[in-house]
Amino acid sequence: MSVLALILGASMLREDSTRLQSAMPKVPENLPRWLNSRGADHLFYKAAPYNWAINRIPAFAQDMYATGVGHAMAYEALVTGKKGELESKTFATIDYVLKNPPSKPIDEAAVSPRFVQKYGYLEKVFDWAHTLHFQTIDVFTHPGWSDAQKEAEIERLWTFYSAEPYAISGLPMNMEYLDSFPYSGAFRQNYPKVNGLFWGYHWLQTVNYDMLFRVPTADQRPQYSLIGQRYHENELYKTDRDFMPMTAEMSPRFARRFPQIANAFDNLHMLHDNVNDILAQSNLSEADKATQVKVAIYRVLASTHKGEEPGEGEEKTLHDHRFPDGMPGMGMMIGSDENTMYMSGMGWMDMSECAHCSISLPEEGPWGATVSAEGWTMTVRCIMCARDMAAETPGRAIIRAATEDENRLLVMISDEEGNWSSNIKGIVFLEVFGEHPNCSVWSRAFTSRSAFEKFVGTVPELKGAKALSLEEWSKLNHATPDTYTKIDRPNPYRKGGAK
Repeated sequence: MSVLALILGASMLREDSTRLQSAMPKVPENLPRWLNSRGADHLFYKAAPYNWAINRIPAFAQDMYATGVGHAMAYEALVTGKKGELESKTFATIDYVLKNPPSKPIDEAAVSPRFVQKYGYLEKVFDWAHTLHFQTIDVFTHPGWSDAQKEAEIERLWTFYSAEPYAISGLPMNMEYLDSFPYSGAFRQNYPKVNGLFWGYHWLQTVNYDMLFRVPTADQRPQYSLIGQRYHENELYKTDRDFMPMTAEMSPRFARRFPQIANAFDNLHMLHDNVNDILAQSNLSEADKATQVKVAIYRVLASTHKGEEPGEGEEKTLHDHRFPDGMPGMGMMIGSDENTMYMSGMGWMDMSECAHCSISLPEEGPWGATVSAEGWTMTVRCIMCARDMAAETPGRAIIRAATEDENRLLVMISDEEGNWSSNIKGIVFLEVFGEHPNCSVWSRAFTSRSAFEKFVGTVPELKGAKALSLEEWSKLNHATPDTYTKIDRPNPYRKGGAK
């Protein structure tokens, strides 16, 4: 009888844990035949004029190229009997690469030949999803195309990606369920430093989309000066994250527009976590590890969920495709329901409400703004909420906000003293403080004084309102409004209900 058969018949202990676990996942009857082929049949980019446009932001491109090298080095150590070196020698080598990133993409197979030899079928899935990562970025960083052209091409890219058998599902998956297997958590428990790097990569790979989406190419690079600094100084070395970064948490504007792609990236990153945990097990044979990796791949494949719909499913099962209200690009998290979810660094949040005033967000856009600070990004109703929320947070911040022109997104970046710079010369603001539920009327940004005067002229109660310059507007602060409601619940990820 195989080790796996024994495990299937009884509960088991997680490595270095005393908590009993459920049985290991069983092999499905309809496992795709290609999963038994070890060949790493690489699929290449969709031919297009935008390919490699990521290099227009050199520091960002190099950091992205380095993420693949780090993953490959860790996987090679895991399959060559060197996991005892992960937190020391391997970590130091990966960290060196991250600090000295390559200027061109590196073939992961060249860095992890033994891993690819053993798990070629997994590399097909990883490589194809990483191609979608990079081509999506390339479209957004390609100059000369309108936002409409770029969004249409992103839709074509998704179709191109989804046509292959290695494609990951774009449906929201229940992350609590996918992180509940007997092996779950073994890697981050036993190798917290390297896992911190992995989740740091995932932060970078998800935060960048709002940096790029509907942002003129000239305004993308300045944002990365802040994001890249945050990545290297903080995000890579966190070992106390509650869970891996999620796309809709880091890039809510992008996830709302492209929920299938956001879900696919989250499902990819969860697959990475599952594989990390499986390979970290000492009580599984090599054959059983290979079997469990195949099962983990099967769970997230698009073919496994063919014909299913987002927003529907059976709670906490493989086919649970619900999402929190207002977050179509987000699968359910531990402790979540349709109304609330726990967000690391922020606590319990209702994602259908403004993060600063707790008033419901409008169902249709363009509207409101987002605030990126301290590694998180939150959605707010109005530009006033964005400014005041940023002021409450130490360090630098980025605000991305709608203007009266749906084709011109306002991007503002603050320095350490809270002084703001703007990507729109001559930006002016309306702020006639009143009842907060109506803030989307009296708190707005305008690309010009003439646009301001045109809008004010159509709203009688705004007669006589003054157009505020960036300097005047940035000095205002109405603090947290009375409408804000904090959801006071324990952190579901911490033992004993700690917050």
